[in-house]
Amino acid sequence: MMTMNLSRYKEIKKTINTVLVPIGMVEAHGPHCALGTDVLIPREFVKRLEEKIGDKMLMAPEVAYGHSWGLSPFAGTIDISSEAFSNYVFEICRGFYKNGFTNIILLNGHGGNIANLEIVAEKLADLGGRVLTLSWFIDYREQIKEIASEPGHAGEDETSLVLAIDPKLAYTEGVGNHEIPIPKKLKFKDGGRTLYPEGFSGNAGAASVEKGERLYDLLTDLIEKDIEMLWEIESKQGGRLNGVTVDS
Repeated sequence: MMTMNLSRYKEIKKTINTVLVPIGMVEAHGPHCALGTDVLIPREFVKRLEEKIGDKMLMAPEVAYGHSWGLSPFAGTIDISSEAFSNYVFEICRGFYKNGFTNIILLNGHGGNIANLEIVAEKLADLGGRVLTLSWFIDYREQIKEIASEPGHAGEDETSLVLAIDPKLAYTEGVGNHEIPIPKKLKFKDGGRTLYPEGFSGNAGAASVEKGERLYDLLTDLIEKDIEMLWEIESKQGGRLNGVTVDS
């Protein structure tokens, strides 16, 4: 979209009413993963979805910064307040809605964004939009565990996905495994240092490029199925389906 001119944008709006907004975070991912892990993974999903169903939706530029209360004590984490983050994403999506994109997909790569994105989704729905919020690491966790049995923050799953993008962006030697020692529902000042003593959880040492490729194949298919579900629901409601008015 960044290189698209106005004429092309107007043409797209005639046939497409779905926009996908990738949302990530810049934060600590243990000693072994890139700070931009939560941006890199949604970006890779966008690339793969573009090849499969890119003719049916607009891929928006990514939102690279989010909210990370838990990892905020660690160097490299750029934590945006809940209020600022949710308001910013809402205004972006409201702009797309005003431009005629009534189906909005929030493709989220970061756990700390989830609560705020639920609020955003409800506000957009109240405007009249259809909103699909996808957090791959939560929505498909059981399927993920069939490939990466010990997932987590910069754990086996995330580290594998980063390695599959570029092996130079992460490493596994000597990283090992870390389990969260206290319930996440308990909060206290700088509690993230207790939850994540080294800035990660899960068995990062078991990650591999091969697992990452398998995860991308699996998750891209699952994301596509959920997007198709959105369009099916729209069709049943008698809305616009990929630019075509559908009778109820």
